Parts: sequence; C-alpha cells; structure tokens
Amino acid sequence: MTSYSRRMIPLWSANVIWPVIMLVAIIFSAPATLAAAASPAESFVQQNIDKGYAILNASLSDEQRRAQFRTFMLGLTDTRRIGMFTLGQYANGASKADLDKFTDAFVDYAVAVYESRLSKYKGQTLKVTGSSERAADDIVVNADVVNPNSSNGQPFKVGFRVRKTSDGRPIIPDMQVEGVWLALSQRSDFTGFLQQHGGSVAALTDHLHMQAQQIHADAEKNQTAKKT
Repeated sequence: MTSYSRRMIPLWSANVIWPVIMLVAIIFSAPATLAAAASPAESFVQQNIDKGYAILNASLSDEQRRAQFRTFMLGLTDTRRIGMFTLGQYANGASKADLDKFTDAFVDYAVAVYESRLSKYKGQTLKVTGSSERAADDIVVNADVVNPNSSNGQPFKVGFRVRKTSDGRPIIPDMQVEGVWLALSQRSDFTGFLQQHGGSVAALTDHLHMQAQQIHADAEKNQTAKKT
C-alpha cells in the first residue's frame, strides 16, 4: 500500500472531516430549533434530527443502538447515489458486483466514523434558519450550529440538500459545512486513492473495510479501558 493510501481519510478530506463529524454528532445529540411556517424540507430536516436524538438517548445496548443508528442512516440518505457520485468516472469501469461491495463498505465506514465520535460533541444546538429552492425537487435547508455555553462563539453555517427518490420519498444526498459540499470533497479523496491504485474499486473497498474494522477495534479497547 502506498504512503498516500496509509494517510488517506477515505470519507472526507482532513480539513472537513472534523466539522462533518461534529455536525452529525449535533444532529444526533440535540434537538433543533425550527423557524415558524417551515417548509416541508425544513420540517423533514428537523424531524430527523429529533429521531436521531431519540436513538442516542434511548436505553439500548451498544449493539441495539448501532443497529438502529445504521437503519436510520440508510433511511435518511441515498447511499448508493452518493457512492456512485464519489467514484466518478471509475464507477463506469467497475462491475456490478464490485459496485455493490463498495456501497456496503462505504456505508459501514461512514456509520463507524459517526458512532465513534458522537459522544464527543454533545451540547451543541442546531437552528434551522430557512431554505432555498434550486429546483422543484432540489432544496437546500440552511442552519446555524452554535454552542449555547459560549457567549463569544460564532455559529458556523451548514446546509442539508434535500431531494426526492423516484417514489417521492425525501432524502439527504449531501451536506454543506462552511461552504464545502461534502460529497465533492469525498469524491476528490476517492479519486486520489484510485489514481494511486490503478482505478481499482475493489482496492478502495478493501481499504474502507480495514478502516471500519480499525475504528470498531479502537472503540472496543476504549470501552474495555473505561470498565477497568
């Protein structure tokens, strides 16, 4: 494995991964404040923040919480669409079997990252401030993230792109943190990896699996250390 692949953070580039983790932690650790007369897209974002909050605070075992969290994430996002976008031109040359395996690895890695970081960013709040319509089925819901315990802290801006599936179900295919669309950043990371590995989607899939396994192993070690 090259030096690039060893240092690579496959989900998002290093300059945005921590804001992303913080944002998702906020979504699943504190209810949002919604402006009056909210649009359907704004209500959708708020309702899912509240659902995530309920999962995080329910009396569940780690295994149950992980299963519910995964189910929730799969219902909220169109992982296959996001995955195909992040592969870019390399998706065209991959077999269906390789693409299916990549999608599974992509979901496992994303969920592992979120699970490992959620507890570190509790206490932040998210305020939905409005939305803008890019097209009839393409809405960006805007929000501010603030620390209620800090009088001097400036909110940072986030956005949730809300679209509809073929059956009319709303989903979130991308998020924006301080002007950076995350799927675009992720696509850049994946392109760099694939260029270093001859365009092999299978190699990227293996790399994502290893990353997810390492995250889970580290989490288990931390839990064991806390009990001793």
